[in-house]
Amino acid sequence: MLRIIHTSDIHLGAKFSSLGNKADAQRQALKDSFARVVDHALASKANLVLITGDLFDSNFPSPHSVSFVKSQLARLNEARIWTMILPGTHDCLAKSSVYVREDFSQNFPHVHVFNDAAASAEVIPDIDATIYAKPSTESKSTEGPIAFLASAVKSATTRYKIAMAHGSVQIEGKSAPDDMPITLREIAESGVQYLALGHWHGAQDFSFGNTVAWYAGSPEVTYQEGKGGIGQGYALEVDVMETAKVHPHTQETISASSSGSGTLSVGVKPIKISEKIVREVDIDMQIYENVENVVYEIEKLADPNCLLLVNVFGFAESAVFIDPERITGELAGKFFSIKVKNTTALKLPEVTALNYPEELVVGQFVRIMQKKLEGAQTPEERKMTEDVLQIGIAELEGKNVLSEL
Repeated sequence: MLRIIHTSDIHLGAKFSSLGNKADAQRQALKDSFARVVDHALASKANLVLITGDLFDSNFPSPHSVSFVKSQLARLNEARIWTMILPGTHDCLAKSSVYVREDFSQNFPHVHVFNDAAASAEVIPDIDATIYAKPSTESKSTEGPIAFLASAVKSATTRYKIAMAHGSVQIEGKSAPDDMPITLREIAESGVQYLALGHWHGAQDFSFGNTVAWYAGSPEVTYQEGKGGIGQGYALEVDVMETAKVHPHTQETISASSSGSGTLSVGVKPIKISEKIVREVDIDMQIYENVENVVYEIEKLADPNCLLLVNVFGFAESAVFIDPERITGELAGKFFSIKVKNTTALKLPEVTALNYPEELVVGQFVRIMQKKLEGAQTPEERKMTEDVLQIGIAELEGKNVLSEL
């Protein structure tokens, strides 16, 4: 049996500017999660570790990050676990690549970096495996990373045939054609038993035909929008074994498929690495009516390990102004991070001459702002004008919303 630990998109050195004073903690969390992946590889007696791109967030990581990676590779090398590193899009194999400046395999005979721009195959006799990969040489390309596999794998003489790729499975509305495209047909015709994918930050299954293919996702939360599949915070334990044998994790296996030869099967088990989660919640103002109800609803989700995205939408009353900064300020201590997006629109039908007579100051204000709304040229201008109208009406009616902002 061949046991593989598959990880990807660690993004060491990511800035996390949106996290404010928690950015340093999350950068350290990236290192901690990578170390835990190595811990699991050692504890599970893996034969092979695959890092399928974006180990670093850029091609200019700090010396400390480089030193940290080498220290983890040393642990794997000492245990005689083969480690294969594929440049991704953030740390692509350009002239300025970190993989050109640094030799990560120096003194580590069990570490291999795919630092040749051409597609290549690395044969590892010790484990009777051939590893195929084509590194990214730029951040965007219409050239797919696995198109070469169907013909290349035919000449393989090893028992195990594994491929690594950093790119996007082509799904309408989700993938761009210049984002290192991978088609389902290419996956099915690849000829490998396992295709280790990188680039998408949520662990998810894209097996097709007789090929088992998974994105490992990021072992730690990297970007709040990086969801998909079962989410971020995982690595994958992959066993390629004789079909007749009983998989040691039968009850926990998420996917298993026979290889093209019909003599091997592949079992994939997601391993939870990080405690952090990304959650997204929608708040419809037609249901929650006021800011206090919104805050109450969000507070029920309080979790110090949660990066929360809140989408406030719908039509709001004229006296209800949604201020994202106020909401995040009140709830910041309840979550690891919270981000509030406000797309509410004003209930304009209620803002009429009947409700606000012209002889009143508020009536004059409403009429002035309605003309501005009619002349708004962009959605942004209209939204800003609606916000001003809401705040103005509320203040003129004595609601004192400005004192709360």
